[in-house]
Amino acid sequence: MAKKSKKPATAAKDPQRKANTARAGLALGAAVLAALTWLTGGFTRESAVEWTRIVVIAVALALLIRWPIAEPFKIPSGSMEPTLHGDPRFMRGDRVFVNKWVFGVRYPFMNKRIWRGADPQRFDVVVFKSVEKNPSAKTLVKRIVGLPGERVHIANGKVHINGVPLELPPSMPPVQYTSWGMYGVLEDEAHAVVPDDCYLLLGDNSGASRDGRVFGWVPNKNLVGRAFCIWWPHSRWHDFTGFSRTWWWRGLVGLLGLLLFVRLFLGRFWRVHTDAVSDTLRKGEHIFVNKCAYGLSVPFTGLRLSRGRGPRRGEVVLYHHRPAEGHPDGVVLLGRVAGLPGEQVHLNDGRLEVNGRPVENPASLASRRFESDKETGRFGRSKGKEHAHVPEGHVFILADDADGLDSRTLGWIPRDGLVGPAAFVWWPVTRWRRVRN
Repeated sequence: MAKKSKKPATAAKDPQRKANTARAGLALGAAVLAALTWLTGGFTRESAVEWTRIVVIAVALALLIRWPIAEPFKIPSGSMEPTLHGDPRFMRGDRVFVNKWVFGVRYPFMNKRIWRGADPQRFDVVVFKSVEKNPSAKTLVKRIVGLPGERVHIANGKVHINGVPLELPPSMPPVQYTSWGMYGVLEDEAHAVVPDDCYLLLGDNSGASRDGRVFGWVPNKNLVGRAFCIWWPHSRWHDFTGFSRTWWWRGLVGLLGLLLFVRLFLGRFWRVHTDAVSDTLRKGEHIFVNKCAYGLSVPFTGLRLSRGRGPRRGEVVLYHHRPAEGHPDGVVLLGRVAGLPGEQVHLNDGRLEVNGRPVENPASLASRRFESDKETGRFGRSKGKEHAHVPEGHVFILADDADGLDSRTLGWIPRDGLVGPAAFVWWPVTRWRRVRN
C-alpha cells in the first residue's frame, strides 16, 4: 500500500515541475527580449547596418578560424580527470580550445590533411576522431603516450617504453595505469608495437577511461589538434602550452582589449560617405570620432555618464538624426556646427549670419556660400523665431554638399544626438592628419 501511495504524489509533482519550467522559460524569454529592446532602442538604420556588418564579419572570421586554426571542444566524460573535468550537463565540465593548425590543416568533414604539420609529442593532450565503428562519441580527448615504432607495455601501474618505465612530467597527475584491454597490455607484436604514423592514446583517469588499450592505435590523420588551454569555467583556466605567457600573445590580447574599450567608450571609426565637409574631408576617407569630447557615453544608448564640453562653431561632427517625417528610420550624418544654443542663425544669399552679423570665424564658415537647388525646409532661412533661434540644448549644423541633409531640412539637432567631433583621418595612412575646424 505504501508503494501505491507514492505514485499519485510523484505524478502530481511532474505537472507542477513542468509548469515551473514553463514559467521560468517565459520569464527568461521576456528578460532577453527586454534587454534586446533596451540595447537597440536608440538604434538608427545606419547604426543597425553598422552593427550587423560587424556581427557578420565577426561570424565569418570565427568560422574561418574554427576550421583551420582553433576550435572549442567540450569534455564529455571523466576519462581525463583530474586534468580535465568532464560533465555532459549544460555549462558543466571543462571547455578547451584545440589548436587545429599545429598538426596540419584537414579538409572539412574528412580525415585527410591538406598539408602535414608538426609531429605530435609524447604527453600532448589531443582531440581526435574515434577509430571505432558506431562509437558513442565520435570526437574524444586523450593524452599521447606511445609514439610510432615504440614497444609499449603497461605493468605495475606504469607504462614501459622499449622496456624502460616511463617517467611522467611534473605537469601530469601521478597516474596509476591499469592493465585492462589488449593494446599496450598484451606483449605480442600486434598489440605492443605502435605502427608507423600511429599513436597510443590513454586517459589520465586510467581506471575509468575507454582509451587506446581498448580501441587500439590512432592514426595521425584522425588527430584533430592539440588542446592548448581550458577556457571555461574561468576558475579552471589553464594553459597547457605556455602560449599565454608569451609577449606576443599578451600584446595581441591587450591590443584587442584596448580597441574594444576605445570603440565602446572613447571613439568611433567612420567612413566618409558624402561631400558634407568637402573642404576638410574627402569621400572614402576613414576618420576617428572622439565620443568623449561631449561626455563619456554609455554603449548602445544615448545616455552620457558625464557632460563634457559643449560643441564649438566650425567643428566637424558626427550626429544622429532621430526619426522624423520623411526620414522614419533616422540617419547618421556628418556636418559642421554653424549655430550654438541661444543664437539667431540666418542664411543671407547663402552666407551664414549669426545674431545679425556675418560669421568671421572659422574661415570654413566665413568664406563659404551654402546654396541649395532644393529650397526645402525653413530653418536658417526664415527670420521667424521658431526657425531662426537655436533652442537650448541644440545646435544648427550645415553640410557643404548642396542637396545633403543638415539642419536646413532636419531642424535643430539635440546635443544628445551628437556622437562627437571628428578628431583625425586614420585611413588611408598616406592621408593621416588632424581634422581642423
